[in-house]
Amino acid sequence: MSRSLPLLLLHSALVSKPAPSRLLSSSSSSAAAAAIAAASSGARVGGGHGIVSAVLEIVGPIELLFPSSEARLYVRLLRRCARDALAAGAGAVHGHVLKRGFASVSLVSNVLMDTYAKGGLMAACRHLFDEMPNKDIVSWCTVIAAHASRGHCFEAIGLFKELLSSEVKPNRFVISSVLNACARSGVIEQGLMVHGMVVKSGLGADRFVEVGFVDMYAKCGNVGYSFRMFNGIPVKSSVAWNAMISGFVENNCFMDAVELCQDMHRVGMAMDVVTLRVVASVAAILGAFELSRNIHVYALKAGLGRDCFVVSELIKSAGKAGETQYIKKLVPAVRRHDASLYSLAISGYHSNGCQGEAVKLAEVLLYSGLNLREGDLVTVINICQTKEEVQQMHAYTFRTGDLSYTNVCNSLISIYSEIGSLIHAESIFKTMQSRDVISWTAVMAGCVKNLQYERAFGYFLELRNSGEPLDQHCVANLINACTGLEDMYKGKQIHSLALKLGLLVDFISASLVNMYAKCHHIEWASQLFSSTLFPRNLVIINAMISGYCWNSLPQKALLLFCREYRSGLRPDHFTFSTVLGACADIGAKEAGEQIHGHLVKIGSEYLDVVVGNSIINFYVKCGCIANACRFFHSMRSRNINSYAMLMLGYIQNRCSDEALQFFSMMQQSGLRANRVTFARILRGCADLCAIHLGRQLHASIIKMGLISDVYVANALVGMYKKSEGWVESKRNSKETLAPEQDAEDNCYSEQRDIRSTLEEIGLFTLEEEKDKETFADERKVYTSAASVFGRDLRTDSIIGNWKNGRCNESGHLLNYKSAEYQEIGGEPFKLFALLQEDSRRSDKFVLLVITDNSHLKTKGAGFINAELARRPGFAPALDFPP
Repeated sequence: MSRSLPLLLLHSALVSKPAPSRLLSSSSSSAAAAAIAAASSGARVGGGHGIVSAVLEIVGPIELLFPSSEARLYVRLLRRCARDALAAGAGAVHGHVLKRGFASVSLVSNVLMDTYAKGGLMAACRHLFDEMPNKDIVSWCTVIAAHASRGHCFEAIGLFKELLSSEVKPNRFVISSVLNACARSGVIEQGLMVHGMVVKSGLGADRFVEVGFVDMYAKCGNVGYSFRMFNGIPVKSSVAWNAMISGFVENNCFMDAVELCQDMHRVGMAMDVVTLRVVASVAAILGAFELSRNIHVYALKAGLGRDCFVVSELIKSAGKAGETQYIKKLVPAVRRHDASLYSLAISGYHSNGCQGEAVKLAEVLLYSGLNLREGDLVTVINICQTKEEVQQMHAYTFRTGDLSYTNVCNSLISIYSEIGSLIHAESIFKTMQSRDVISWTAVMAGCVKNLQYERAFGYFLELRNSGEPLDQHCVANLINACTGLEDMYKGKQIHSLALKLGLLVDFISASLVNMYAKCHHIEWASQLFSSTLFPRNLVIINAMISGYCWNSLPQKALLLFCREYRSGLRPDHFTFSTVLGACADIGAKEAGEQIHGHLVKIGSEYLDVVVGNSIINFYVKCGCIANACRFFHSMRSRNINSYAMLMLGYIQNRCSDEALQFFSMMQQSGLRANRVTFARILRGCADLCAIHLGRQLHASIIKMGLISDVYVANALVGMYKKSEGWVESKRNSKETLAPEQDAEDNCYSEQRDIRSTLEEIGLFTLEEEKDKETFADERKVYTSAASVFGRDLRTDSIIGNWKNGRCNESGHLLNYKSAEYQEIGGEPFKLFALLQEDSRRSDKFVLLVITDNSHLKTKGAGFINAELARRPGFAPALDFPP
């Protein structure tokens, strides 16, 4: 049947061709043609102003020109509206359909329903369906598919049940739409019901239905049954392969997805662009860069290597693997650049420390003229590191009107707070059009980072008054504010609030443990840590270990670490750095070397600069400056603290020339010390040997403009004041000071040389029968100490059996080199110290006894404060796996 003249004229008008003059000679006809062309061009650009009026101008004159029996005219208009999701235009056409009496035509009604659904007017779509006098299978399929695609899954399933009750029999397209609804709902029982009906009706052999079952079972979480359905398909199309691979990915079965992709390639099935996108995303998730390279090679051979989505996933994988040079090759290879691709490449550069490349690519993105979405702007804002860069992005978003995006404002608040410009962050927050809980959390976090804890609580009160619900991150920031204020009263209130709201997740529990520890209530932190309410995980364990170190209890930190490690703890970089700090505090060289060896074994000693700095600090505090220097030169990446710790080590060992050399190296490396680093080094430069280094630092401070900083200025004043005291003391008592200094150096050298022959601080242990001379010497010290206290001191005695290395059950001995007595040359074990605690006073005193192994003579003894005592070498056996 040939096409009618009105349809030919309509087609010519819709493609913006001039109408024949002999048919459209009147002024009204010319206006109709112009209106049609205008509406057509407006539809191409995605809609513009005056769409409804343009459609009315089209339809009005056409009614006078075309016969009233031509319903396909309205079908063509409706399909144009459906293609561009012009729901308002569909409403205008609907009015003319009703006016011309075409409402009873099923074709027009079905297309009109589809247009309403694609325009988002589901209520109008359902209302039109309910009023249809004659519903055919296309009508049912249209309305069910519309509800399923819009996420109204249960409504779609309800319509399917109505269909089963009607005289219309479902076909494969209806079943496919219903399975899509079941998959979106995640209710597998509905899918099983549909499956049974399909098997009963004999529609299960259709390829659309088979793929629908594979997709439905996978999205409902039953990936095993989905794979069984996939294996039951006799002839598998690429759609079936893609559905099964996607099902594995959705259920986090990434290796199964890779193996199925290999099977697909092995049987000769060509991978299309959908397959490549899915498998490339799997490679990005797994961080399998070699797999990404293979996918890239296959895509190039198949002519799909320039697909934007495939390249985007490859960029993700390269970014995770740290292959920044590969990212540089991938970005220009795309046929049509997209803003999201640039964002992924910028994130990849930034996460791998390539700040220069990230900034250059961000400039290309901003000048490319591409339509930047909210996420793209957030990515560019997050790479800003200086105030000038942040202000430029702030001005850009203000000029383009993107400050209306809530996430963009939240990112600007966070980045301004990060660089210390809290005023700008608060200004953006106060001018935001709409705020969410992330906005409040960001400004409170900014106040906490900039030590404005009271202002953080002020914003919290405003948040509570606004009615916005709290989240875990907001509560965590409040706990950190309490930690900064050392306000236990507010901390307990926030703790109660978190319990009331049910927000006690792992990192909030860790924040509470940290808060109690930093407020010097370590017993509360320990009680909270030991509570069964909180599951033991790495975050909380790290907080407890750090809390012990903060409260000068490094021994307990090491004991906790050993206990948790034996229970299966897998430490992270923070754990190792904290435990190394504990070893450094008590001089536990053997334990620290075990940790260092374990890090070398697992290949993690160079991966984190914080761990590397902890290793340097450990060796410096243990007096092994050569080991610290050797490790420093082997580090792959260093920061300002790496140089500062080693410089302090050299200063403490009176090697100011070496410290000055490292200061020059630091300046040549491009790193610039901040005020905290300068103050730390200046405090160590009070000695005359290091005063020249202090003057060099003073010059650098003036050059960098930090001389006005109070923190640095106080350190400078203290350094010069102490150095003047050294000069005055040396001038007045030069003859007296030199012999004393020599004696001190000799004593230090002697103790260092015979370190293995000196005993540590522990419980006083005595076997009177075997060593009466030593007992008599120690009894004198005990008597004089008892006279100071005015009463007898309790003495705990433990007798050792030197043959089997065990103790009796009369007490407990703290031996820092092992958990048992050790036999030393077959001689009786020596006596250590007396730990005494006065019941009326909180001070603890330890009797320090230094003995000579060779003669079993007491070389010195005396009482010291146990809180100030540091016991070198004490650490329990770490039991790292061989």
